[in-house]
Amino acid sequence: MRRSADRFLTVAPARPDADAGWAETRHSFSFGEHYDPEDVGFGPLVALNDETVRAGQAYPDHVHRDTEIVSWVVAGTLRHADSGGHLGQAGVGTVQRLSAGSGVTHTEGATDGADVRFLQAWVRPDEAGTAPSYALGTVDPQALAAGWVAVASGEPGAVVDLLSRGTTLWVTRTGDDEVRALPVARRALLMVVGGSAELDGVGSLDQGDAVRVTGRVPLVLRGRGACEVLVWTFAS
Repeated sequence: MRRSADRFLTVAPARPDADAGWAETRHSFSFGEHYDPEDVGFGPLVALNDETVRAGQAYPDHVHRDTEIVSWVVAGTLRHADSGGHLGQAGVGTVQRLSAGSGVTHTEGATDGADVRFLQAWVRPDEAGTAPSYALGTVDPQALAAGWVAVASGEPGAVVDLLSRGTTLWVTRTGDDEVRALPVARRALLMVVGGSAELDGVGSLDQGDAVRVTGRVPLVLRGRGACEVLVWTFAS
């Protein structure tokens, strides 16, 4: 288990149109100048970043290759543009997937009206050099309240697809004392997106806390008030 405070923080430096802190990122794995050889990923997951970008600000154009970039929007609206001509605006409860493939340049940030917070994961694809692609999907809040929703997956039936077989991102929302059995897989990573919960064998979890599970271990999560949780599962 890793507490929220154990993640390292990157604060964007000042630039002509914004003071320092126009973007803040809390990293769950080694990233950029923050390198820990013992913590470079989990299965095909190589980054899990909790991002906040201030209203009207955006990361400048930058290039990705051979990465599945999955963003789950928690607050505000995430705007996106890329060299493939895709333009997107993703609100709360929307999943965005950018398959970088052979190479894509993109920018992303907040609309003018409000800050945006989103959880962004980078996943290794099964094959390198594929054609870049982009997808958006919005999840019905009632479905999230009813149980786990496969919002992105390399298996059929998810809101958006991934080029990583056996990899799935699940999201759910609970009320107080509501129970969810975790999806069972060879590897799983749970993170509390908002609120608090209790997890079998672990105890209390708050926003930003994460648990990595190895082996097909059946676990039960219990919400403590309103809570949103995501789980990445991996077949290998």
